[in-house]
Amino acid sequence: MRISTQAAAQSALMDLMRAQREAFDAREQVSTGRKAPDLKGYGNSAEVIISTRAAQTRVDSYVSANTRLENRLAVQDLAYRELSEAATDLRETLTTSDGTFLMNKVQEAFDRVVIALNTRFNGSHVFGGVRTDAQPVNITTLGQLQALGDPMDAFSSASRRQTAQIDDNLTIEVNRTAAEVAGDLMGVFRRLADFNDGPDGPFDGPMNSSQQSFIQTEIANAISAFERINEAMGENGAKQARVEASVRGHKAREDYLKRMLADLEEADMAQAATRLTQAQNAVEVSAATFSMLTQVSLLPFLR
Repeated sequence: MRISTQAAAQSALMDLMRAQREAFDAREQVSTGRKAPDLKGYGNSAEVIISTRAAQTRVDSYVSANTRLENRLAVQDLAYRELSEAATDLRETLTTSDGTFLMNKVQEAFDRVVIALNTRFNGSHVFGGVRTDAQPVNITTLGQLQALGDPMDAFSSASRRQTAQIDDNLTIEVNRTAAEVAGDLMGVFRRLADFNDGPDGPFDGPMNSSQQSFIQTEIANAISAFERINEAMGENGAKQARVEASVRGHKAREDYLKRMLADLEEADMAQAATRLTQAQNAVEVSAATFSMLTQVSLLPFLR
């Protein structure tokens, strides 16, 4: 083979190798849908991709955590509704002039309150404050409440409320504690039980003037306790709205970041298919050229 022919063959080989590499890259884009197999292939866009992925991970974690918080707040709302209904039933019970079944109904309202305050979500007590491993109310009967030195001793909840971060710069208190919500109501239960067992009790049949006077005072106290519960329930509803709005905002950012990453990382499939066809044609042409040049010899020129 002549020197010039060898040079031409070498050049054709380089063209063939380049065409094969381009065909491989195009085939990878078509099969994976991505512009490059790793960050090195994205050049100057690599840093943007890394930061966008980090932002996406952070937003995803907020969506997940806030969705769980949404569910917890919904459970808390149900508990508040039960507390509100129990307080309403207690107030209505106290308006009767016949005390025959009064303490039975008081016990029923007490039971509902204890169950509601010991509500759990995902294994944690929602009215426990930062202490989520113990029942916020540590008694189950009116007799146990009477045995305590102070009605507030019925609560095992922490004094500090649990918090949750719903955005980079926003942390909210998840809920009030059991003592904050129902401390007044527990006092009403205690005084009713003590009065029933005292010298002016029990409540049995038509009430006398002393009993009626006491009950009128406790009706006012029950109304005050009811208002405190409803205030907390309204606060919980406001938190629900805030967290729902936060989830919507994070999901919108999540969608935006997904589109941004797609623009950075994903290949245009129509263009990738066209490049693959062109690269395959280039491989065929380069291979044919290289094959022809390597078969060239002096023999045809000597004949």
